[in-house]
Amino acid sequence: MIAILALLSFFSCKKNPESSIAPVEFTGWLADVKKEHPRLILQENRLEELKQLRKTDALLDQYISACLSRANSYLTKPVLERVLTGPRLLSVSRELLIRSYCLSFAYRFTGDRKYFDTALNNLKAVCAFSDWNPSHFLDVAEMLHGVAIGYDWLYADLSKADREILREGMKKHGLNEYQKRGGEWWNKAENNWNQVCNTGLIVGALALAETDPTYAQELAPKAISNLSVALKNYAPDGLWYEGPAYWSYATEYLSYGMAALESALGNMQGLEQYPGLRETGLVPMVCASPNYNFLNFADAGENSRSDASPAFMFLAKIYQNANISNYYHEVIKARNLLPHPLGVVWYQAPSSTAAPRTLDQFFKGKVEAVIFRSAWNDPKALWLGIKGGVNGSEHSHLDLGNFELEAGGVRWAKDLGSDDYNLPGYWTMGVNGQRWSYYRLNSFSHNVPLLGNQNQHPLAKAQFSQVELNAATPFAILDLTEAYRDFASKSTRKVSLINQRSAFLIEDEFVLTKNTEVAWGMMTANSVEVQKGGKAILRNATITTRTLEAEVVAPQGAEFSVESAVQKAPEKLNTGHSRLMLRLPNQTGNVKVIVKLTPKG
Repeated sequence: MIAILALLSFFSCKKNPESSIAPVEFTGWLADVKKEHPRLILQENRLEELKQLRKTDALLDQYISACLSRANSYLTKPVLERVLTGPRLLSVSRELLIRSYCLSFAYRFTGDRKYFDTALNNLKAVCAFSDWNPSHFLDVAEMLHGVAIGYDWLYADLSKADREILREGMKKHGLNEYQKRGGEWWNKAENNWNQVCNTGLIVGALALAETDPTYAQELAPKAISNLSVALKNYAPDGLWYEGPAYWSYATEYLSYGMAALESALGNMQGLEQYPGLRETGLVPMVCASPNYNFLNFADAGENSRSDASPAFMFLAKIYQNANISNYYHEVIKARNLLPHPLGVVWYQAPSSTAAPRTLDQFFKGKVEAVIFRSAWNDPKALWLGIKGGVNGSEHSHLDLGNFELEAGGVRWAKDLGSDDYNLPGYWTMGVNGQRWSYYRLNSFSHNVPLLGNQNQHPLAKAQFSQVELNAATPFAILDLTEAYRDFASKSTRKVSLINQRSAFLIEDEFVLTKNTEVAWGMMTANSVEVQKGGKAILRNATITTRTLEAEVVAPQGAEFSVESAVQKAPEKLNTGHSRLMLRLPNQTGNVKVIVKLTPKG
């Protein structure tokens, strides 16, 4: 605390730098930059518009009240401190970011000084940190973003000394660190680090454009160019290859950067034109089950569910798609979630004229997925998602052909999700990578075939070879040949929604090149009763009236068994989970395994 006070005193005693700053003449891509603050995302005309709309829009009024209530919750919390969790400061950076948005929005909306004071105390505290943990650069990016928003949104009422404190913090701990690390991997990564780090730079640089223009003139254009490396992965249909859960992280920060460019410069530097971005706001809606549980591929958390990302509102606004904003409202209501202040800033009222939603959808790209459902807006509806793509990308598991199934409000077939990111070798991928020794990441925990009791090949790719959707009996066929290359010359999985969309059929076919065991597995958190004749009944402990019947259609005479999914620490234990299994030893030649899954009740 003494060090913090000393640093703040040092800054406050410095000669006011603003008095000697010569007006900047912006040229090139900054020629149209807005000269005054606020220039980032929420400008004064929109603020006044929201105040007027609130009077006649009850839902907007509810959202604004919720944001103010959220800001109130921060008033009594201790000022942020530099406390790392493992190697990361990220939890502190994220807390600063949400506090900055909530408190700064509340102050601008109400004029109540308590919000201003609390926001400023937290902003000054983080600027007095020794650093923002540049060894894990997401921490820097999110902290810079949060300070930049507070600086810009509170600018008119900040003292000259406090402006200087925040500017120096952003430069020393944020923008100067970017200058040192222009060649680091994340600059041109394909994954979420790209969007988070590069848009953090854009937001921070634009905040200081008039006092420290070099950052905006030299670094920001590079960041915009770097974004193209990641944005190509939204093509062609908007699916984000790191999974729906990481979609929120990557796309939310992309939205922040695009919105900052639009508000500061009057355009988004063409970022909005990248293929797939127009559709990407619909992806979480399609990849979520009737109860908002995600198709949980990649390193999503267990039982990951759709959130109310403000990116939905931004994407609905710029692409004029009411289905996206309607989904935002739907999720907030169904899950009783708090809106983000930017969900208010980008607010679009619910629309009754949105285009009809199709029941089934096929997403192409680096990761492919097919989603089936029996109905929209029915919490009891049948839903199944199956994924293809690649085993060797960031956050991937060895799970080509993995499916998850929900019906009657119960997730019958599930993906356990990620394990602890700090496990030794968690990020060591490729052939023989230690990552694949962990149960939740390898093939043995996923709803995929197993040949020879081995993992899928870590470098395998799988594409859907035939897809027929929104038909009486929709189906998709996934070519899994690369995944099982060591045991079969041809491998496919076909998933169909049958009997008037009341049951699913899973058909696996192999042309084996050696004598081997063929196994079929499905992870579940429900009780399993195996019955003679190739049947099993799954029951949910909470919704006792609903069951799932599994039936072996082929080969005749095969019987189900149940195996434990429980593991030992330091891996997650998976308590309460088991595997419905079908094991066929000593198989040769052409082998077909067909399982019918029928929800009841």
